[in-house]
Amino acid sequence: MTRTEQIRAVAELGFTERQAGFLVNVLVHAGVCVCRQYCAYASIVRGQKVQDFFAVLLKKKLATAYTSAHGGNRIYHMQGRRLYSA
Repeated sequence: MTRTEQIRAVAELGFTERQAGFLVNVLVHAGVCVCRQYCAYASIVRGQKVQDFFAVLLKKKLATAYTSAHGGNRIYHMQGRRLYSA
């Protein structure tokens, strides 16, 4: 499956192409991310769009949030089978 096909498959779960591209990168590499990585990928500043994106991941149970010991930042672990199968 090509990267473009992977992005399309993830986008079919209700994500934009930009969000799907980021999720594919996360899934291929480690399965964990932080908000600032999405901000860097999407070239946006942290704000409502970022909060909404991660809230959707949590609501759909496609990710679990953990609070790190350093500064209380949240680490998101992608866990949805629907994501990985896409």
